[in-house]
Amino acid sequence: MESADIRSKKTLLFFLLFCTIGLCLGFFGQRFHELGRSEEENYEIYSKHFVMITGSEDSELWDRVYESALEEGKARGVYVERFGENLAAEHGRNDRLKLAIQASVDGIIVPGDEKAETISLINQAVKSKIPVVTVLTDSTGSLRQCFVGNSNYNLGQEYGRQMIRLLKEQGWAEESARKEGQTVNVLVLIDESRRDTSQNLILLGIRETLDKELGEGHSVAVDTRSVDNTRSFSSEESIRDIFLDPKKLPDILVCLSAVHTRCAYQAAVDHNKVGTIQILGYYDSETILDGVAKNILCATAALDTDQMGRRCVEALDEYMETGYTNSYRAVDTRLITWEEARKLLEGEP
Repeated sequence: MESADIRSKKTLLFFLLFCTIGLCLGFFGQRFHELGRSEEENYEIYSKHFVMITGSEDSELWDRVYESALEEGKARGVYVERFGENLAAEHGRNDRLKLAIQASVDGIIVPGDEKAETISLINQAVKSKIPVVTVLTDSTGSLRQCFVGNSNYNLGQEYGRQMIRLLKEQGWAEESARKEGQTVNVLVLIDESRRDTSQNLILLGIRETLDKELGEGHSVAVDTRSVDNTRSFSSEESIRDIFLDPKKLPDILVCLSAVHTRCAYQAAVDHNKVGTIQILGYYDSETILDGVAKNILCATAALDTDQMGRRCVEALDEYMETGYTNSYRAVDTRLITWEEARKLLEGEP
């Protein structure tokens, strides 16, 4: 038989073990309670689920548009998802449109075009009671609720006015140019995969501004060059070919996308054509602003990406709340020249 002393020690040991287990359970229970309460406090409930579907090009532009849309959505109790970005397999824009329709999201934001498949999918979404906002590029033949973008005609006018300033700065006075039979050649790079009217409106704005400011019979010839974007590096190859042919090198080169602008900037440096060709760019990424600040690019057109993202969400939310929204919401555009580019890079107001 166990002695009283041994039994006493065992009782004390069990008591201490019981207390230790109790303290541990109490501590971890409190921690789980605190964690659960913390997660509950950080948990956000959204009333609607919108998706933004973007293309693979101009990723920096779309990053900024999405961040703005996301913030505007949070302010309205709407979750805005960058749809299809984290899928295991890469899907094209129209494939993601199909997936968004199948997922029965509350609203879709997507860059449009005039392709029959895109228009059909937008119409299918609207008929499924999913409102659609096209952004930057439109699908005019579709049932979309709203288009959010800049005025392409006004952008063309801005390019035209900048060309006239360049003519004066470079000493291409109109009267002397006519007498000497000089022609200023302007080449506008257009995306051959784009079938909408946006690029034509930009060209119209350029030509009408030149005609108005310089008068009839002016010696500025505006031509276009299609750029292939279907393959990797195809844009670089197409634009490089322009710089490699001195007989066809234009006096002024106009780029209508961020990708074309970066390619033209690099080609001018690589082929020692800085100053020989005047380049008007598009978008205000740090790389492009650096090109303007170094006078490799004469100027660049900047979209208000913050405004663009906000207005997409505003249009969808307004339509869902009231059943109505404006069919077009304009986004501001401005031309950034050397001085402003330098200030932006240095963080000056």
